[in-house]
Amino acid sequence: MRYRLALLTSFLLAAVLPAQQTVDPFLVEQSWFTDRTATARVYFDKVVELPETTPKNSDDCRILDIEVEETPGGKKGESVAVIHFLPTKTGLVTLPLLEFVSGDIIYQTKPVQIMAGEPQLSAAMSLTLKPAARRVYAGEPLRVDLTWDCSLPAASLKALNLQPSFFTDPGIEVVIPRSTTDAEQQVGIPIGGRRVIAKRTLYQDQAEALGLVELPLYLRFTNPGTYTLPPVRLECAQLTKWDGDFGRYAAYFNNGLFEPVDASDRYGRFYTTTPETRIEVLPLPAEGQDAEFSGLFMPLEIDVSVSPKEIEIGQLMELEITLSGDAPHGMLELPVLSHQTGLRGRFLVDDNYERLWQENGTLFRTRLRALTTFVQAFPSLRFQVFDPAVGKFGMISTAPIPLHVKSNKGREFIPLKSYEGAAVKLTSLQEGIWHNLEATQMNDIMNTIHGFLNQAFWPLLALGPLGFFILLRVARERRRRALDPRYRMRAEAYAAFRKIPAGAPGKWTGFLRFMAVSFGAGDKAWTVGDSTQALESLGVSPEEIEQIRAMHAAADAHDFSAEHPGATFSNLDQLARRVAKRIRTIALPILCAGLLLIPFAKADDWSEAGQLFEQAQSTPAGSEAANALYQDSALRFQAAAESKDHPGEAWYNAGNAWFQAGALGRSIAAYQEARQYRPFDSKITDNLTAARALTLNDVPASQVWWRKIPGYWLKPLLLIVNFLFWGLFLLSIRYEKRALTLSTITCGLCLLVLAGLVLTNTLFKHPAGVVIVDAVLAKKGPGYAYANAFNEPLHDGLELTIIANRGDWALIGLPDSRQCWIPKSQLQDIH
Repeated sequence: MRYRLALLTSFLLAAVLPAQQTVDPFLVEQSWFTDRTATARVYFDKVVELPETTPKNSDDCRILDIEVEETPGGKKGESVAVIHFLPTKTGLVTLPLLEFVSGDIIYQTKPVQIMAGEPQLSAAMSLTLKPAARRVYAGEPLRVDLTWDCSLPAASLKALNLQPSFFTDPGIEVVIPRSTTDAEQQVGIPIGGRRVIAKRTLYQDQAEALGLVELPLYLRFTNPGTYTLPPVRLECAQLTKWDGDFGRYAAYFNNGLFEPVDASDRYGRFYTTTPETRIEVLPLPAEGQDAEFSGLFMPLEIDVSVSPKEIEIGQLMELEITLSGDAPHGMLELPVLSHQTGLRGRFLVDDNYERLWQENGTLFRTRLRALTTFVQAFPSLRFQVFDPAVGKFGMISTAPIPLHVKSNKGREFIPLKSYEGAAVKLTSLQEGIWHNLEATQMNDIMNTIHGFLNQAFWPLLALGPLGFFILLRVARERRRRALDPRYRMRAEAYAAFRKIPAGAPGKWTGFLRFMAVSFGAGDKAWTVGDSTQALESLGVSPEEIEQIRAMHAAADAHDFSAEHPGATFSNLDQLARRVAKRIRTIALPILCAGLLLIPFAKADDWSEAGQLFEQAQSTPAGSEAANALYQDSALRFQAAAESKDHPGEAWYNAGNAWFQAGALGRSIAAYQEARQYRPFDSKITDNLTAARALTLNDVPASQVWWRKIPGYWLKPLLLIVNFLFWGLFLLSIRYEKRALTLSTITCGLCLLVLAGLVLTNTLFKHPAGVVIVDAVLAKKGPGYAYANAFNEPLHDGLELTIIANRGDWALIGLPDSRQCWIPKSQLQDIH
């Protein structure tokens, strides 16, 4: 009875409660770690549902997520549950029991135990990071040698993980140079997401070990400061059982270090780290740094080649420049060649270079065109480099290459601005504020003077001719004294003689001094013979000569005889007046001849300048020695011009010398000075046009028309019209012709217009100047602390006006009316 009751109870419970089944999980991986997600799969013969509640985690295992997929007709069942879990401790870990429901069936997984581990610090390998220096400058390439010493079997290693954190630092540039080691020693490794070739050296006593792996890295720090490179961790997996070779496919990037570990393999994970590395990065010194510093560091070698060497103007040439040094291929940058002093204005250079790797550096290849037939050589290139050994900037120069440039259809030069994009346009920099304006007393004075000149124009205009006639004699006398030292001494001696009263004891002595100075004897004793000879040369009458001889005898008797008889000196004033008049009449032709000989007396600078120019032409064209000689010649010509020794020709020659030296700004300034003396010389105009056409900055002029009229044209024209007006005025009064009256009125109106333009130019036109350095950064105020005025620098040859000066800085106006500040040492004013 009891047995039947038990069976009935079991039957009723089975009908009411759902059925339960136990299933075995399938573990995908064979090795488990506390920092890596593991996967288990459970297969069901029916379609199951996800658990309604999140399974509880055990103390040593955390369920991350569960996914159920239907597999209708699958060999292993109708559905599968994918379980992602993470061991939370090392050692024995249990995957907890999980329940899945399918209709009235409950599926329960069996608890599974696994052995979890974690990466282990390996004593069988080490990693070092050794910089070549602990102190570098910002932008200086720093070599860092990474060395991995590993005695583990190479064939057992997989899944190398080497991710230095400084690879992703935006303030650090990392370049790994191309390997040049022997092919037998090359090995590929992954580092920082890159595939690179390192050098592998095998151990002599451990043929299966990985050995010594060496990889050079180059770092470049953008900003100064102290950088701490965090420890670098290298981790790899080692298989428990392995077979095959390390580089099974005989390719650099197909060795086991690039392969992930298969889930079916049992393996361990081992790592090693480097200590942190501290690098001090120093700022580059501001002193001596050009606005366009090349970014190159010593040691450095530069090799240049050009082909062909015989061309027509405008013909394409190929230029190759090889940079060689300690820096790798990726860190060698060629500065912009179109801004080179020697090339600017002479060649049009394509700054889009082709870069080719070379074992000892980088080959840059580009094209260029000659713009002028003045070119006799591809000039010496100059690059500013920084020498970290001494902490100073220096220059590296290349050797010039002889060229022969022929004209093309009669053209001697091609304007740089005729090529689109060749010239540099200035774009204003929006950041930063301009300097404060100051209220100055000079502005108030100028406003007052301007108003007065407008109100009192006619009286002032009349005052000019009146003052001219009043001061004409005084000006002539002063000028003659300034030009003729003998005349000045004679006039001073005559004035001193006249101040002595008649009959005074010193009257005769003053007369003798006047005679001695007048005839070039200076302070020497003046005898009776000297007086006789001098007066005879002037054509003085014999009676007057005899009077002078008698006065000499009386003076000698008074001075040297024992009785000391009294001497009488009469009519000395009248005689001295006649002598001075005769001397003035005779000395005028002598003075004119002397003025003609003045340039020859001051011809030292002129002759030396010409000799230096000839020496420069016989020196290899484009060389540093030739440029130095041209510069010396230009300075000598300028010295001759400033001493009024053929000023027009001297300034012109100085412009030619500066042009040959590649100093476009100084050549433009010299040609502008020459035009003041030779305004209608076509050669000066042509050379000035050629120099302007080769400047780099493209700044369109936006001045009003009357500001463009040169003052040295207006003033001579005003003088001509002035003389013409007064002449016509006299003729119209004399003849009273209607035509003469109309001509006089017309000429008078022209005179007024020209006078107004001259006055306006004099009062309101600022001094002209030109930039004379390769490049200068314009500022928004008189100091380096102010923001840049433009994104681009001002280049050699840019013409400007000098508005104001403050200390070592000048406020300048560009041709398009924009203003900025630059150091006064970076420009040259034009008088």
